[in-house]
Amino acid sequence: MFTLSQTSRAWFIDRARQAREERLVQKERERAAVVIQAHVRSFLCRSRLQRDIRREIDDFFKADDPGSTKRSALCIFKIARKLLFVFRIKEDNERFEKLCRSILSSMDAENEPKVWYVSLACSKDLTLLWIKQIKSILWYCCDFLKQLKPEILQDSRLITLYLTMLVTFTDTSTWKILRGKGESLRPAMNHICANIMGHLNQHGFYSVLQHCDGLFPGLVSHASHNNPVRWSVGRSWYDWQLSH
Repeated sequence: MFTLSQTSRAWFIDRARQAREERLVQKERERAAVVIQAHVRSFLCRSRLQRDIRREIDDFFKADDPGSTKRSALCIFKIARKLLFVFRIKEDNERFEKLCRSILSSMDAENEPKVWYVSLACSKDLTLLWIKQIKSILWYCCDFLKQLKPEILQDSRLITLYLTMLVTFTDTSTWKILRGKGESLRPAMNHICANIMGHLNQHGFYSVLQHCDGLFPGLVSHASHNNPVRWSVGRSWYDWQLSH
């Protein structure tokens, strides 16, 4: 009788232990299910957000037809922020190309300070954000330059585009905002250019220049790191300093 009681007690304890382990396993499964559901919901939300942002960007550039009213620099800045937020180099290469063309087009506008993309560098509220944005854009230009092949017609056009972006925003000589009364801004703008160049150099800009010179011998000519670098991108020659 005593043995039977011990056996029943052992069986009861074992059953309780199994039930406890099953409850723990069930809780772990529920926790895992909640985590998985959270990740799935997060992924779906991000995908939906990115899709909506890309649709907005496409609509922006679709409406930016030749002959239409030029977009303000602020509009371009805002759409650039959205593109950089979702940017993937393979998926957004055409959008990035359109952004660069829109930026350069704004810089060519005559007597329209609010259109010039670089005018945002003069805004107290946007100066730092603008500098951060143009640094990102120019480095993506460098990334594309390392991948493009000049023997392909479309690639050669893009090479010209991205080189022009780099030339335009690392040298103030073509900035219409500095003409006339704007001349007083030149020291500050030259300082911003030096800041941008320093950022690019830290990330390997010199190797990009060497790559470009390999693609187009004579495109970049230099005798030493401290001499002016000359580019020819199908427009005027530009001189500016490489600091190492």
